[in-house]
Amino acid sequence: MIRCLPPEVPVTDLPEAVLAEYRAEISAEFEAYFAAVSTHITCLDTERSRALSEARVATEAYSAFLNITPAQKDLP
Repeated sequence: MIRCLPPEVPVTDLPEAVLAEYRAEISAEFEAYFAAVSTHITCLDTERSRALSEARVATEAYSAFLNITPAQKDLP
């Protein structure tokens, strides 16, 4: 499951005339991108913390499992 989707980088691979004409709009797209990438990085940090916590719990469960004495089985 993807939890943190990255924002798309605004397109600047356009003809100069288009970039000049839509300069304000493209600038606004970059401002929105920078805000979204900040949110994305926060999401990644949160997901990293969640994954580490999950791994710690799994490690503790595995350690407890390894310390259980195996059941004796009767051999035929």
